[in-house]
Amino acid sequence: MGKLEEMLVRNGVVYRNPDGSSAYIEGSLVSNSLVVRNSAGWVTHKIERACNGADLVVRNVSTGCVEMRISA
Repeated sequence: MGKLEEMLVRNGVVYRNPDGSSAYIEGSLVSNSLVVRNSAGWVTHKIERACNGADLVVRNVSTGCVEMRISA
């Protein structure tokens, strides 16, 4: 598990279900970002480059709000 995925698991964005299914991270072709999909395949969060160009932000897709900042 990579450092980014560990941080998202620790903060509850990516999770492991008892039945073995989990949310997962994948690249987005539409925008230059990563997306987090739940076990049903729905996009729940977008991981984008922050305004400063170095950090990453995790944005909730349903609310549009930034939930966390990941410093470089």
